[in-house]
Amino acid sequence: LASGYTGPIIHERKAIIDAIILHSAVRIIPMLQQVRDGLKLYSFHDLLTEHSETCQQLFVPGHFLLMYHLLIYNEKGSLRRHRECRIINFLQAFIQKLEDEGESADFITICKLFQWLTGQAHIPLIETQRKEFKIRIEFDHDCDARYGDHIICYPVINACAVSITFPTKHLGTYQEFQDTMSQAINNSKEFGRH
Repeated sequence: LASGYTGPIIHERKAIIDAIILHSAVRIIPMLQQVRDGLKLYSFHDLLTEHSETCQQLFVPGHFLLMYHLLIYNEKGSLRRHRECRIINFLQAFIQKLEDEGESADFITICKLFQWLTGQAHIPLIETQRKEFKIRIEFDHDCDARYGDHIICYPVINACAVSITFPTKHLGTYQEFQDTMSQAINNSKEFGRH
């Protein structure tokens, strides 16, 4: 009960164990945030950022968002596939920039990106759920056919299905990608408890 499990006590203990693990992890997250703040207080955070490879062995590696993706590509060698690969490279660079900076000039963090994309600010904490977790990434090449002549389309998020659809026409350069993502994330409503 202290861990939040109120289901039946049966021989199959998976649900009970998952509830205990989740409860423990949720209690630890604020503690880890305090450790990060303490590292910033003594400028050790800057040292870790500058010499991340040297210090990496001191810490447990984090989860990179694109480890949990399911890409829906067009056929190899096509122009559409080339555009899709370029957008995925932009996404990886965008995420890497957020991880390196901690927070962008637009006040976007990895947690805020994840909250916007999936409806929760973290990758599932329970191991069994984490193994099944995938972000479906799709591409829209035909927005002109639907909307006619227009200036901008934003990525379409389906937080319930955990998917994102990128408009390929409007994401030709990294700067366009970064500007569009920043606007989409900052001007969208998030699924928070505020």
